Amino acid sequence: MVQWSGFLVTVVLTLIVARNIVTAQGGRCRNPNNRNGQCFSIYDCPPLLRVLEGHGSGTLSSSDRQFLQMSQCYNGFGRTPHVCCTEDTGYMTTTSQTTTQRPVTRPVPSIPGDGRGTVFPSPPECGKATLGNKIYGGDATALSEFQWTALLGYRSVGNGQTVFECGGSLINQRYVLTAAHCVTGRINTDVGTLFQVRLGEYNTETTTDCDQDNDCSTNQQVDIMVEQAIPHEGFDDSSVNRHNDIALIRLDRYVNFNDFIKPVCMPWVVNGGVQRSFSAGTKLTVAGWGRTLLARKSKVKQKLELPINDQQECAGKFSSRKVDIVSSQICAGGEYAKDSCDGDSGGPLMRLVGSSWTLEGIVSFGNRCGLDNWPGIYTRVAEYESWIKRNVKA
Repeated sequence: MVQWSGFLVTVVLTLIVARNIVTAQGGRCRNPNNRNGQCFSIYDCPPLLRVLEGHGSGTLSSSDRQFLQMSQCYNGFGRTPHVCCTEDTGYMTTTSQTTTQRPVTRPVPSIPGDGRGTVFPSPPECGKATLGNKIYGGDATALSEFQWTALLGYRSVGNGQTVFECGGSLINQRYVLTAAHCVTGRINTDVGTLFQVRLGEYNTETTTDCDQDNDCSTNQQVDIMVEQAIPHEGFDDSSVNRHNDIALIRLDRYVNFNDFIKPVCMPWVVNGGVQRSFSAGTKLTVAGWGRTLLARKSKVKQKLELPINDQQECAGKFSSRKVDIVSSQICAGGEYAKDSCDGDSGGPLMRLVGSSWTLEGIVSFGNRCGLDNWPGIYTRVAEYESWIKRNVKA
């Protein structure tokens, strides 16, 4: 907990004199660098909070002070004062005679030719398999296993705090793929507004993460603001069928890949672009932080191997619940106490092809969790190749 001095409190309160930012619908705003951000309490904005913490015993520079004042926004989340929060900690360029240029650290693309939202990396740059030993009935992953798994952060409708309720998969340096029901519909009223994506996470309750083999790493996770959420136009949140349950999330900056953050391979980039089919019994793997046998949510990233179900048998079973299963959906699982569940929504269903993981499905829904002979339903990613390519931009 930050111990605020009188000086810092005074600095924070001076933010109320600024009048340059107007918030958009849903708390969206633009900071002094004209970058998209979210309007919420400065106490919940780590980049700007660090600016204040770094000057706890001195005087803020005129540039820092002005940037903080010009970052003010209105009708945001949390306690006042509100600021337009992004990763920026100062001006990117000179904006007036009294403002000096302050360099902002930018991630540098680490893969030649990448760094564009329309580029989908190929193996070995994507989907790299790592050695590792609880989704419902699953096992804890290794520290750097499934480096593309993402947590979606929402500004709670109840208290304005950050809550993580869905998952996703990093597919290149600008986009995360998730379920449409994680970005539109009831989630906005039941949970809150999507505003950030967390990458590189392992244990949600610790800063220093250690896996079951006592491999440890500090601060590998990165929070990135959401620039735009793009649900499939054919998705209907009121329909029990959950057809077209797929969405893209455009991040507000490029992601710098490292040992803990890498993209998953898309199914059309492996095997020379030839789509591989899979039959009933094929084992796929799901990963996430959803419900386990012991807790509503797991603090540690989990994985679980699930068998593909016969599509016709699955469709017949769900028809008894008046649910129409179609070819753009995958049925997987159905073993007692082994299933994806609450909090796994939007997360990846993957297949290991050679030494690389491909994203085959997106966690969509099921008939409760872990029921014997009731598989989970996943959006079939390969069916949406043209939609994904049409909706990404550089």
